[in-house]
Amino acid sequence: MAFIAVYLGRQPKIQNWLKVLWRARRWKRWVIVFVVIIGAIAVTYWKHPKIEEKVIDIPAMFYGYSANAVHKIDSAGKIKLEPVLDLSKPKAELVYVLPLVINSYNEIVSKPTMPVLTRMDDTLVIEMRGYKQFKNRAILLTKLLKKNLGNRYDININVGENSVHTLQIAYIGNPWNVEQLCALPVLEAARVNQIDPALLMSIIKHVSDFDFNFKGTKDKRGILLLADGMGLEQIYMGAERLGKLLNIGISRENAVATFYPDYGIGDKPENWKQSPLAKSWVDQVLSDVSYYKENGLRI
Repeated sequence: MAFIAVYLGRQPKIQNWLKVLWRARRWKRWVIVFVVIIGAIAVTYWKHPKIEEKVIDIPAMFYGYSANAVHKIDSAGKIKLEPVLDLSKPKAELVYVLPLVINSYNEIVSKPTMPVLTRMDDTLVIEMRGYKQFKNRAILLTKLLKKNLGNRYDININVGENSVHTLQIAYIGNPWNVEQLCALPVLEAARVNQIDPALLMSIIKHVSDFDFNFKGTKDKRGILLLADGMGLEQIYMGAERLGKLLNIGISRENAVATFYPDYGIGDKPENWKQSPLAKSWVDQVLSDVSYYKENGLRI
């Protein structure tokens, strides 16, 4: 284009034509306006701040959720927290089973004192204070915890001085994936909204495969591809939406279809049965509900 412009600019006829145009006032005005507009667009684009996409930090999100779960147990009066307890990076595999550990403790120990949580990182440490002799309760509690938690947890009870007995639990299995980590938030959200947690879990599985940074169409993103909310918030929003739909009498399959992530432009959710892909998707969601129930996801 530069070569052509230079070549044409040297032609006498072109030069005469350009001189005529340049002498015209209206032409000068249009040239000035055009240059100003292009300059304004360039400056605006240069000055406009770049919008950075928000990416969910999955480990940090579950650290925060796990720490909050520990505080909820403390607020319910089921355990005491040591003032110096570090909850910056609590291990979810231990936090999620903490209520089961406390219930097992209360089942074995008659007239139990309040257990004190002193550590919650890669090891769960609970001090059982106020017992001069723990007798055979240490053996019974260890057996019960091994039965309830399984062989992926290493359990030890140390009998110490000053009537302090320490329960130590470490998780020795494979690290939980995001799907496993979502189980407790799903159970909580399902309990609040009185819905089947296995159904909600299956919807999440088929919407995003538990990807909190999943991107969909029409600016929708997140684990449930909702227009609002980020991170775990979408689980609670999705549970509320599902509960409302079921409460007003919408069938389960029609309620599930409203979460279908691949509607094209102009498609209507109520016509999902006319789409083989949408119908297959709903069928898969409903068929996987039994899988999650068999793995203990029920209220």
